[in-house]
Amino acid sequence: SIFAGKFGQSLKDTFKAIGKRFTYGGDTGKDQRVYYFNTKEIMGNKFGTPSPIIFEVMNKRLGMSRTVFLFSYALMVPFIGVATDFFRRKWVIVLGTAMFGVSVFFTGYAESMLMLFVMYGVLNGVGQCMIPSAASSLVAQYHVTTRSTALSVYQSALYVGVILSSISSGWFSGLSGDGWRWPFWVFGGISLVWVGALVFFLRDTPPVEVEGSNGKPKLKDACLAMVSKPSAWLITFAFGMLVFGSNCFRTWMPAFIQQQTHWNLSTGWAAFHSVAWFFGGSFIGIAIGARMSDTLVHRRRGIRLELMAIGLAVSAPAMAAMVYMPNVWLCGLMMLIFGVASGFFDCNLYAGLFEVVAPRYRAAAMGVYLCGAFLIGCPATAVLGWVGQNFSLQHGIAVFGATYALGAVAMFIARAKFFRRDCID
Repeated sequence: SIFAGKFGQSLKDTFKAIGKRFTYGGDTGKDQRVYYFNTKEIMGNKFGTPSPIIFEVMNKRLGMSRTVFLFSYALMVPFIGVATDFFRRKWVIVLGTAMFGVSVFFTGYAESMLMLFVMYGVLNGVGQCMIPSAASSLVAQYHVTTRSTALSVYQSALYVGVILSSISSGWFSGLSGDGWRWPFWVFGGISLVWVGALVFFLRDTPPVEVEGSNGKPKLKDACLAMVSKPSAWLITFAFGMLVFGSNCFRTWMPAFIQQQTHWNLSTGWAAFHSVAWFFGGSFIGIAIGARMSDTLVHRRRGIRLELMAIGLAVSAPAMAAMVYMPNVWLCGLMMLIFGVASGFFDCNLYAGLFEVVAPRYRAAAMGVYLCGAFLIGCPATAVLGWVGQNFSLQHGIAVFGATYALGAVAMFIARAKFFRRDCID
């Protein structure tokens, strides 16, 4: 007020206040801020993309596209298992690879989330589900005494593909403004070329026929063969828990690592660390676990289930601990341990089930097995995407590591309570 204090000083302060009111749009200035806009490109910026993304991809939507894929896979795989028993397995593999190649290639042309759901989610899921039942049944028929080793080599091919595609995708994305499309075009195109190689070079054998059996096994017979074996559905539940936790890790760990700006990683190195440690450990785990399984199975018939249980039990704390490490190297060490433990399960992924399912029903039973596991695991990526967007991706990954512990409990119960009765001689 002009009348507060000494008149002269109050008069000066009043005119200063009037000036400030003009400066701040008629209001008394109470808060002053300065905003800087840097028009120069910031190298190594961890936020944003080199070019605009053509459609909005939020955590929940990205997770939902993966969930659509898993759900499509789960719904179709039982029918594919039965088809494998009716048709030549070679041609089931060829058709599945062709559908996969087409879906991945045309995902590169996606202009909306709907097209992404259809091409990457539905068509890709149907194509991929055609391969495991036929391929694992074919491999198991060729390799009897070395089944775990042969199936682990088959599983290792998946790891090689994941590592190479993850690393190269980061490089492809920087080629142009539409760089994100290039990995789909390149790997989809390679898959389509590979279809030709399968047509000419893939060997085939007729499915196993049991003397005295009447025709091909039916889906109902395969379901009954599994339901009558508690070990089989406990193994399926354990696999479902692995699918749930594994999809959380594989989908969201790259995003988590890129969020750790204090680790000072470029996008390419973040992609490398998100896959190399885990899958490198998986190679080691598969090599050791497969050798142990094939060597000891003649003396200890339940060794396959025991290694699967141990792998899940060790994976749970490793997955929880990796997201709380203070630097990328300790995080990588936890992912390496996680990978080795997962490899113990993966090397017996199919061989463990085949211990309790008769050869006649294996292809159809594989469909039921994969369907059950992927139905359990398909909500994982969407749920964790929602958790990451609304709460914390870090805590979400750690909590979902508990799914491995639940799977381990199921495997220990199967081995201790039911395996001796369910085992196929």
